[in-house]
Amino acid sequence: MSPADVKAAIVEAERFIARAKQLLATDVTEWEGSALVLRKWHGGSLSAGKQTAAVRRASMDLTRALAEMRKP
Repeated sequence: MSPADVKAAIVEAERFIARAKQLLATDVTEWEGSALVLRKWHGGSLSAGKQTAAVRRASMDLTRALAEMRKP
């Protein structure tokens, strides 16, 4: 494990945390066609389009950075 691998994992972890906090802190509103749609938490999940996609992407990037750290 190199210092660069550790630094990359820290950066990705911070990015994931920021995106996740942002998602949890907002009432998600989106435009669908010409109507503004408010989406709320339903049954433990949130459908928020771009915001949930950003959190998932940050999660995947963090997973990859952590895997790089574990390589011999």
